[in-house]
Amino acid sequence: MKFEIHKLQVLRRVVQILVILLLLLVPAIARYANSVAADDIDGHIEAWDGSIQGETLAGIDTVFRAFPNGEMTRPGLDTPERNRQGVIGYSRAFRGGPWSAELFGISMSDPLAALESIIASKHVARVVLISLIVPIILTVLFGRIFCSWICPMGFIFEMTDKLRKALKFLEIKTYNIRFRRDTKFSLLVVGLVSSAILSVPILGYIYPPAIFSRELHDLVFTLFDRAEAKMFGFSLVGLTWMSLILLGIIVFELLVSRRWWCRYVCPGGALYILLGAKRPMRVKLLESKCTRCVDCVVACPMGLNPMNNQMGMECDSCGECISSCDDDALKYAFDMGTAAATTMIPETVSVGK
Repeated sequence: MKFEIHKLQVLRRVVQILVILLLLLVPAIARYANSVAADDIDGHIEAWDGSIQGETLAGIDTVFRAFPNGEMTRPGLDTPERNRQGVIGYSRAFRGGPWSAELFGISMSDPLAALESIIASKHVARVVLISLIVPIILTVLFGRIFCSWICPMGFIFEMTDKLRKALKFLEIKTYNIRFRRDTKFSLLVVGLVSSAILSVPILGYIYPPAIFSRELHDLVFTLFDRAEAKMFGFSLVGLTWMSLILLGIIVFELLVSRRWWCRYVCPGGALYILLGAKRPMRVKLLESKCTRCVDCVVACPMGLNPMNNQMGMECDSCGECISSCDDDALKYAFDMGTAAATTMIPETVSVGK
């Protein structure tokens, strides 16, 4: 069983990395679609051969052409050729980022993005409501799993947390100043009220997943713009000053306060907590197996106390506490509201589903 839990952590890491790769690929796929539509994709691939941009376009082209209807044959030709409409259709299946995305025709928006849009515009658009269906269902069932499974900054902050441990091993002093957890709820309210007054989605400008998505999008587009100007190689020219906000949070968490943003400040996390307050899937303690070793308390990235079953709404079901427990005293469980109705489930069940 313990092996299965560790496999779950591997799966979670894979999902997080795939989200970041998707953020990099979406603008590249958009440029690919533009080149195909303009009928100059082969020229770009040939002219940019050996460069990051050329290899990226060639890779996308190879994958899309391998899909059904990605190629077609013409009378008199020995080899199949690219089906322009087919590959353009596939390219349109990937749009957006963790803030708002469309994957294979399914629209999804971060609830914070949708709520700010509605409040700022004073209008409830049907497309916005549709984009909330999947995220809200998952949050109501599993709580704030966006934070531990999907959020690209969540992954980066987790890596920062591991770097903190490396600094401790090297005997480099860091601090862990604690703040009020209700700060994120106050920021959520202030941000939404400001959006209503100014008719501008204020929180979207400071929300790390939204910033990260925009910065990667601009970075990739700038790389292709540079290729058009015959400038190749990797460059950070596309990044803006907004990246300094992300860098500042990372440094602050590294040196001053462990997981500061997610624990104390994130307005998106606050909204996920409220939406998933009554989630049926959660981490539960089996007190009869607990040996009070404190390993789960040390492992919890949210600074909670699984050993005393004190997790509540703040828990993002990352499973780190379960993985750290050698006594199998922590499990994912369906909690239907009473102790008698609580059904324990195998560790192989993924809360990301």
